[in-house]
Formats: sequence, structure tokens, C-alpha cells
Amino acid sequence: MARFLRNKNDGFIYDYTALLAENSMVEEVTEEEAFPEKFIPKKQKGRKSDLNLTTPDEAIPEAPPVTNEEVNAEASRGLPE
Repeated sequence: MARFLRNKNDGFIYDYTALLAENSMVEEVTEEEAFPEKFIPKKQKGRKSDLNLTTPDEAIPEAPPVTNEEVNAEASRGLPE
């Protein structure tokens, strides 16, 4: 079982070393306390939503075409035709 130390002030996690363990500002924690995201129960991993978030295609408006002839002419200047 891996041992870890957590800083009491900011919660930063350190690997266990004897020198750091002597410091009164750190406390020894288990791996599950240090990294709870690694120990998520299987029933929480794949929740499905009851809310339908699909949008019909006709509800999405088309973007208007944006053309600026001056910008197009300047951008294509010097290109072979």
C-alpha cells in the first residue's frame, strides 16, 4: 500500500518520505484519500441522462453567407488563376 502525505494548509499531496513526515504541517493519508478519482465506484462511471438534448435539423438556422469582395480580391492577389 502506497503512503502519501497531505499538506494541511493547501492540500497538496506528496510521496511519503521520512523527512517530510516529521513536519507538523503534513498528515499521512491513504491512497484513496489522496487520489479519490482513481476509486470511483463502477455505478457512478456511466450515468445516463434522462433529459433529451437532441435538436431537430429544421430548428437550426443556416448561417448567412458572408462575402466581402474587397477582402476576397486582396486575399487572392498574386495567386495564379
